[in-house]
Amino acid sequence: MPETRTSEVEYRRYTLIAIEHSSGWRVDVYPGPGLLGTRPAYITAATKEQAFAKARAAVDYRLSS
Repeated sequence: MPETRTSEVEYRRYTLIAIEHSSGWRVDVYPGPGLLGTRPAYITAATKEQAFAKARAAVDYRLSS
């Protein structure tokens, strides 16, 4: 079974977890016990850096509204 690569960072009290998948990277955003109310509930991008940048922007948007 292939090993899945993941990466986790904390950003403004949210946990961002990047998971490598076939088409690039997916980041799930957790503010604690549940997912951030993004549409969709996760963020995808071609690279891990792009995925984290989009996730940080979603958190910033959520906190500013």
